[in-house]
Amino acid sequence: MNSEHMTFVMLPKEEWDSIQLTMREVLKKLQQISATVASPVVNYITAKEFMDAVRIKRTKFDQLVAENKVKILKKGRKIYVDKGEVERYFSDPFVK
Repeated sequence: MNSEHMTFVMLPKEEWDSIQLTMREVLKKLQQISATVASPVVNYITAKEFMDAVRIKRTKFDQLVAENKVKILKKGRKIYVDKGEVERYFSDPFVK
C-alpha cells in the first residue's frame, strides 16, 4: 500500500465496536437474502433456455407441454422448466 493514499481515523473503542457489530449484522442479512433468493431458482431454467438447450422452437415446446411430455412451472407470465427435463428430453424415448 502506498502511504500517500491512506487516511487514518481515530474513533472511540465503543464506536468502532458498534460499527463492527452493525457490519456483521448486515453481512448476516445479506447471506440470508442470498440463500432464500438463489435456492429455488437454481433448479429451474427459463423456457427459452430449455428451447435453446434442446434446439427446438416455441411451437414444438408448446406441443410438448400440451402433451405433458415436458413439465413446467408457471410463475405469473414466466415459464420455468426443471433442469432435469433437458436430460430427460434426450434420454426418454416417449418425449420426442
